Amino acid sequence: MLSYYKGSIPIINDDPQSLSLAFPARDGDGHSIGRGYVPRDYSVYPEAMFDSPSQMQLIPESEWDARYDEQEAQQSSLEHIFLSGPGGQPRFVNLDQNGHGYCWAYSTGHSIMIKRLAMNLPLVRLNPHAAAAIIKRGADEGGWCGLSGQFARENGYAEEGTGPGQWPLHSRNLQYDTPALRASMAKYKIVENWVDLTRQVYDQNLTQQQLATQLFLNNPCPVDFNWQSHSLCAIRKVRVERGSWGTLILNSWKGWGRFGLAVYQGSKGIPDGAICTRTVAA
Repeated sequence: MLSYYKGSIPIINDDPQSLSLAFPARDGDGHSIGRGYVPRDYSVYPEAMFDSPSQMQLIPESEWDARYDEQEAQQSSLEHIFLSGPGGQPRFVNLDQNGHGYCWAYSTGHSIMIKRLAMNLPLVRLNPHAAAAIIKRGADEGGWCGLSGQFARENGYAEEGTGPGQWPLHSRNLQYDTPALRASMAKYKIVENWVDLTRQVYDQNLTQQQLATQLFLNNPCPVDFNWQSHSLCAIRKVRVERGSWGTLILNSWKGWGRFGLAVYQGSKGIPDGAICTRTVAA
């Protein structure tokens, strides 16, 4: 039986019914679902190779309940910020990768948009297709959130649109990679993030405690999952019930979950790759 967080956001764990939600063949409009994360080969790159960002001050698990209760009382988490539209609607419709294997760019794009909301910056709809197409030279290929995170630090992200300095929705046409686009993209850079720069982009991760710490600090985290071959944006550490925690994620599939939201719990909530967006250009 499918379980729900706060009565409406589905929880994905090892239950077969919840896993059917994690592996749909079609989106809400009947289009093929895209993923695009390239699974990490643990036989070549064992988990022990993941090192911690050394300067992070961690929030101990003994404080998680108090942090969560404070966020609920103050309605201050990224969950609350995202769902602060009229009548509890989202501030923006979640981005849709449209069946292309660009999830690894969409997870970072969502993190920039969410962080802009948290920083009280104007809402701008970004187009992660631009970053992925430029990186992959127009090819529909998979990658990792660390790869798009690096691009966002160095170049920024494009606005969605057909005007000067914008990138049309779902296009992979490199003709739009113009000087005007690059100048516009620079307005939407990741300025500060937590990322292990001693590792390759496919090999960057955060521990569970590091991930929880950043989510309690309202820093969204692009995360990769081997089990789903997918990359998403983690926006909050949530208490499903007393003593049971999950990770609230925002997906890049149309008509999925609750406004694109679901909770990944247990083994399904442990990422194989993760970075953290701390500050974006203002």
